[in-house]
Amino acid sequence: MKNNATCTIRSEEITIDVRICAALAANRGGEVYLAAIAPDMELTVITLDEAPDILPCFDEDDACLNLPNTSLLFCYNPAQVLKMGGKHYLTGPVILARTNMDGEVISLTIDEVYLFQKYLASHSITLMADDQKLPCICME
Repeated sequence: MKNNATCTIRSEEITIDVRICAALAANRGGEVYLAAIAPDMELTVITLDEAPDILPCFDEDDACLNLPNTSLLFCYNPAQVLKMGGKHYLTGPVILARTNMDGEVISLTIDEVYLFQKYLASHSITLMADDQKLPCICME
């Protein structure tokens, strides 16, 4: 009988699904793994080939921010940024990527996914408008 229970790793207040850990640990240099999150999707690991399915113009002209004190790129669609009260809020999907010294996208490590989860924990916010909840990431 197959056990479909979701296992998690907990550290402080951050939780990372064991399936993410397993996908990254199993990578032996073949696939390039990125992380993705969207208002209608939990944080997950995806391959480089899947990125355009989540963020359609991923390879074209998405904007990217560098996460503070890391080599990680937080890629998003600039059309999905809402400016309110002097702050910018991202309302769409995000792809987390890492590049090497040559600018090539390379696989994330579990430590980098943890850093991203930690960033999300401190920057995620839900805005309310007309009794509608809008999950966002504060970009400041």
